[in-house]
Amino acid sequence: MINVVVFGNQKGGVGKSTLSVLYAHWLADLGRQAVCVIDLDGQANSTKSLRRYRADSGARALFDSGAIPALPRNESSIVLMAGCRQLADVELARPEVVIPAFRKSVAGLARAFDTVIIDTPPALGLRMTAALMAATAVACPIELEEYSIDGVTDMLKTVFGIKHRYNAQLRLAGIVLNRFNAHSSRQKAAMQELVANFHELVIPARISTRSAIPEALATGVPLWRLPRSAAREASLEVMKVFGLLQQRILAPEAAAGAPEESA
Repeated sequence: MINVVVFGNQKGGVGKSTLSVLYAHWLADLGRQAVCVIDLDGQANSTKSLRRYRADSGARALFDSGAIPALPRNESSIVLMAGCRQLADVELARPEVVIPAFRKSVAGLARAFDTVIIDTPPALGLRMTAALMAATAVACPIELEEYSIDGVTDMLKTVFGIKHRYNAQLRLAGIVLNRFNAHSSRQKAAMQELVANFHELVIPARISTRSAIPEALATGVPLWRLPRSAAREASLEVMKVFGLLQQRILAPEAAAGAPEESA
């Protein structure tokens, strides 16, 4: 089964890159998958965290001709198609040219890897549209603040609009609650509002604000391999979220082969 998973939200600062990197490590390190990560964000945060896996070909090339780049495929590993500032030029290109080229390139990568992960820019444009048109699933990270919740509706409209018009295989895997502060009454109230409005779409688990996560991103190693008790606590949360997310990504097929939450 082809798996192309987009982490997307039309608002910045909600953890798209963080979850893209953590999910890539989870699939490769614990799920024993060969994973290709495409960084479409000009800020290139995923690229910074995954720099050791960088391929010679970058993400910008996927919009050029639809040719499938020759990438190394190692079992249980990651290959990164890096982001760069030149990705902004895509937004000025002709949609009827760059979007089909990108879809063709991603389809080829999806046949070569177990999973393709796409980290998107924090705005609706050609790159976000192309990613959703090429994807089989989208996860929507959200930080539990009022302005973040307001943006969820716009993202859902975009996802279901593209599904209806351009990509019938696209599914919303779920809304991922990120950077949760259990001591914040404001965030608790925001979570209750989110669940009340989008109950079936919210992943029933959350990732808290923890210092071990940015440390793992900075060092470029899987979170669960940091020799700290705080990293273990953070890992348990992350694994639970990804286990539930993976079940939805693989549905209606059984989620056999997904990494165990307690791994």
